Amino acid sequence: MIVFRYTKTDGAEYISHLDMLRHLNKIIRRAGINANYSKGFNPHMSIFMSAPIAVGVKSLSEYCLVDCEAEEHLFIQKFNEHTFNGVVCLNAFSVNKKVNVQGAINRAIYSLSGISPFDVNQVLNAEKFEITDKKGNKKDVRHKIFNLFFEGDLLIAELGFGNDTLRPDYLTNELVSRYGGCNVGIVKTNMLVDEVTFDDYVKQFKN
Repeated sequence: MIVFRYTKTDGAEYISHLDMLRHLNKIIRRAGINANYSKGFNPHMSIFMSAPIAVGVKSLSEYCLVDCEAEEHLFIQKFNEHTFNGVVCLNAFSVNKKVNVQGAINRAIYSLSGISPFDVNQVLNAEKFEITDKKGNKKDVRHKIFNLFFEGDLLIAELGFGNDTLRPDYLTNELVSRYGGCNVGIVKTNMLVDEVTFDDYVKQFKN
């Protein structure tokens, strides 16, 4: 089995989660990678994606597991030869068991641009931090904010993901309303299992 990391940029960030699954199936078939299929009346490729992100959020750190026999470097080469703009395989790991790419990941790191500088301790030291969701409801999400810090003009945010996701667009909307900003950009740069990057987490399962 192969766990691989790929990007969603340059327009691919507007592809929905289910459509992305279909595209990955097509890329793997076009690349001639022999993936295994489920059994039964309507077999489908044994492929499993990490949890979805909001449409429009760019990512340098999406993960997928595909049940296949392939060497890591050849998988990367074949995938990238048959992919489309914005979806690039960055890394691949041959693993000896099924890795739960959706359930294991519980944090994500985002790079946020366009937010006016502010003292991040106003958030990190607060007992509560409320945002407004798409239904207009106020929710306290302080427990889903693990870290915030500035690198130059970029705000780096480590947020809950997976089973306890904090959508970065909801967070940036609240930050802009409180501290100002414009033309906000969001890029997911990494995913974690607790404090360990998913790349490092997967290495324990390598063949």
